[in-house]
Amino acid sequence: MLNIAICDDDIQITGKIERLLQDIAKRNFVDTEIEVFWNGKSLADAIAAGERYDVIYLDIEMDKEDGISAARRIRTYDKNVRIIYVTSHESYMRESFEVRPFQFLVKPVTDKIMEKCFKSVYEDINSEDFYFRYSYQRMNHKVPIKDILYFESNKRKIFIVTEQEILELYGKLNEIEETLKTCKISFLRVHQSFLVNYKHISGQSYDSVVMDNGQKISISEDRRKIISEQYCSMEDTFYVDE
Repeated sequence: MLNIAICDDDIQITGKIERLLQDIAKRNFVDTEIEVFWNGKSLADAIAAGERYDVIYLDIEMDKEDGISAARRIRTYDKNVRIIYVTSHESYMRESFEVRPFQFLVKPVTDKIMEKCFKSVYEDINSEDFYFRYSYQRMNHKVPIKDILYFESNKRKIFIVTEQEILELYGKLNEIEETLKTCKISFLRVHQSFLVNYKHISGQSYDSVVMDNGQKISISEDRRKIISEQYCSMEDTFYVDE
């Protein structure tokens, strides 16, 4: 799940950005939750009160509190949120550097540029370390999600396969799949017994995928069409450039 905030005092602009981001996310199989603010003060106040976002699309010239001032306040509470300025005022670019914006987009922003920026920030977020946590034999364990090649289910036992080791726990693959929907890394349910990390697929055909460790995993017949669509879309998301 990607949590996004949009902040602009022009309702038409916020509506357009929200619709565009929803379309881009749907096209690329990314779950999003979007919240809209119409001035910098309300956004900064929300973050001061505990709200957290992965990405903020932020205008600069606004009533009550401008985007530069709001970003300064935001940075006192959240050092990691990606701030993307969407503004008509290039003259503020140098001033914005102190709040470490991820990108600076000048209005009017084309759909193509907006999608390229979305893909870039999504990839950047995915590069962070997130952990899958579980309990086994009365011990709590964690493994970086980016290191997991796939989960394999065999009766009541789940095997977590990385390039270095195979870990195990008791559980249900359906529950793990649901849990992983909240993380930023995409997993594909290619088979009733296999949940694979997209980033570790080295090859794909209509009826199977090959993982980075050379393991070939069959795609069940009823999942082949949707897996093919998802895989092709994700290839566009992460690797196709202008």
